[in-house]
Amino acid sequence: MRWLWFQRTDHTCSWASLPQPQEKLVQAMFNNSITVQIGNGQRSFFWTDKWINGHSIQDIALALLKAITPQTRRKRTVAQGLPNNAWAQDITGALTVQVLIDYLLIWDLIRQGGFTLSNDEPDTFRWKWTSDGKFTTASAYNAFFVGQHALPGAKQLRRTKAPGRCKFFLWLAMHDRCWTAARRKRHNLQDNDACNLCDQQPEEISHLLLSCVFARETWFLVLRRCNLQQLTPQPASPDFFEWWSHCRKQIAKELRKGFDSLVVLVGWLLWKERNQRVFQRNSMTVRELVSLILDEAMIWTHAGHTQLFALLPELLLRSYSANLNGRDLFLV
Repeated sequence: MRWLWFQRTDHTCSWASLPQPQEKLVQAMFNNSITVQIGNGQRSFFWTDKWINGHSIQDIALALLKAITPQTRRKRTVAQGLPNNAWAQDITGALTVQVLIDYLLIWDLIRQGGFTLSNDEPDTFRWKWTSDGKFTTASAYNAFFVGQHALPGAKQLRRTKAPGRCKFFLWLAMHDRCWTAARRKRHNLQDNDACNLCDQQPEEISHLLLSCVFARETWFLVLRRCNLQQLTPQPASPDFFEWWSHCRKQIAKELRKGFDSLVVLVGWLLWKERNQRVFQRNSMTVRELVSLILDEAMIWTHAGHTQLFALLPELLLRSYSANLNGRDLFLV
């Protein structure tokens, strides 16, 4: 998009007249992001640019635009189309009632606008995504995300230190792309959507990771070891990622990195326990799963995720004991 801007505004570039193939989406975004103040009309396009009071013919007369060949739309400049209403000769499609209405509308707008060409002044382009009307790459990038909203938990998930596959799982969960029983039922892949951990509620991903009886007991036993049992999710807890975002604000800043990693770890192992019950017909008790979580947390700390030490001091003691035992065996 940067080159499209230079092609239209920088008259000194030798490559400005060369064809620049662009994706349709990029070209459409650029056309809708600029407005033109007519000067000599040599660099503004009659059919696609926003030169009629901040609007383009595509905005106000779509039926008429469809009666123009694509090649003419791309090449006809205002300097070529405005004098003596030469633009009317570009209409080659069927003259339907709507085309005639649009034709009369454009005719009146051009006549009432009093557009005149000034040979001494070039066309002026204004970029609508910045206050000064100048193009910036950052504003063009941000423009593609206008109207979108941030997903709860997306920011902390991106910053959380955890193995990639565990973060990818939570990214899928955030977008409701995990194949839970409820999702499989929605796709007519199975009839029963009961939770595989509690067999009481439909198995949605937030229920599975947060409000399920099995999951809540697991969270309680894990958080109690961190003296954070007050954060244990309740039966009516909201979305998993909203709960995560809310809880991390309730603890000290120095513990938040460890808490984020712990959330990913517990969520990942709850999902693995669910899969173990579905595919292997094996199940753990809550205390067995908590023991597995602590063992896995120990492995994570050895892999460099030492932020868990601040949240679970017992891991540091276990690591110290393991080092002592290893040294004793070496001495023997």
